[in-house]
Formats: sequence, C-alpha cells, structure tokens
Amino acid sequence: MRQAKISEIFLSYQGEGPYVGSRQLFVRFYGCNLSCDYCDTQLDSYKSFSKDALLSKIHDFEENYNELAITGGEPLLYADFLKGFLPLFKQYRQNKVYLETNGTLPEEMAKIKFLVDVVSMDFKLPSSGGTGEDVWEKHKDFIKTVLPRELIVKTVIAGKTTIDDIKKMVEVLETFKDKFSIVLQPVTPISGEVVEADNEMVSYFKGYIEKELDKDVHIIGQVHKCIGIR
Repeated sequence: MRQAKISEIFLSYQGEGPYVGSRQLFVRFYGCNLSCDYCDTQLDSYKSFSKDALLSKIHDFEENYNELAITGGEPLLYADFLKGFLPLFKQYRQNKVYLETNGTLPEEMAKIKFLVDVVSMDFKLPSSGGTGEDVWEKHKDFIKTVLPRELIVKTVIAGKTTIDDIKKMVEVLETFKDKFSIVLQPVTPISGEVVEADNEMVSYFKGYIEKELDKDVHIIGQVHKCIGIR
C-alpha cells in the first residue's frame, strides 16, 4: 500500500487507559470496519499521504512527546502501509509506538506485531453496542497474535451491558491471565441511544472480573472528554 488516508495529525494527551496523561503525537487513520453505537470519532475528511510525506509531516511537530499514537478509525486497515512506514519512523525517533485498535483484525496485526510497542485493544461487547458481529473468536485470535507485546484490553460499559457478555469476555481472557492489563471504560453518552451505566453496575462488573481472573481491573473514563481536550 503506497498511500494511506489520514484524517488528522495532532499533539495532545492520551485520555484513555493506563497511559492517560501521556503526551502523544496522534496520527488518526480514516475508515473503520465496524460501526459502534458509542463511536465518538466521526471522520468525514482525509488527506492521502505516502510514507515519506507522513514522515515529513511528523518532522514538523515538536519533539517533546512520549509515544506516537496510531489511531482511527481502524488503523489496521492500513497494516501494509504501516509495515513500511514504522521502520522509517523508528530510524528517526526512539519513541514508543502506541496502537489503538478494535482488535478484530488479527491477520493484519501480525504484519506489524514487532513494529509496535503498546497495543490498546477495544474488546467489543455486543450488548454495549460495540458491534453486531460475533467477535469473540476474533478477539481471542487477536490477543494470541499480539502477545507478548504490551497489551491493554479496554471495554466500554454502557447502561445496557449484560453480565452474560462480561462472562464471555472473561472466558476469552482467562486463557491469558497476567499477560495484559484490563480497563473498564464507562461510556461517554453521545446521543439518547447511548445510556450511561450506573456506578453500582460498573463496580459489580469490576469485582466479578477481578475475582474470576485474579488480577486488578481499572475503571478509567474518557479523561480527555472531562477536561476538554482532543
């Protein structure tokens, strides 16, 4: 893939998961293979970049950031492009590469597994409005593909999230035990169709997962939304 569609490139701070507050340079790729009810990233424009053009654009930014955040949309739709671009970036900077993905494209992940340092994967619970597809096996294959790279598993908790889906997620994750961190992310309402989960529900899910997996579970909302940054 010679070119990729990129919607925006900007400096900001990570607002989700255990890297919250880390200064990152975000490269947001256009397009996604899913359509989630709670998606708050509506992309309606893009510019096409070659690998060299993208590297040149990154050169224009100041260098005081910690990670290069590859996000979307779904950036793994451009795995072939990233396979060529990331080695060029690594020659230029020693920053970690932080990939944000929906975790449904294991074959594409395999192409760049050793070119990224951190993978932040969204576990798409059907009852949360994550997707209409059955993604359980895709997520399982994806995690197998990523490990032993650093893996963060995030899952959105909405008002309609069911304990049955939480149990299915635990069944997938229990095979991998201590090889990842897990974050419950209370949904940020974006319309009347997206209903917040109450604190009691989120706490119950947290306790259940911790008991079954024997590991800490973090509750971290979308901090960037709370403080008004991108």
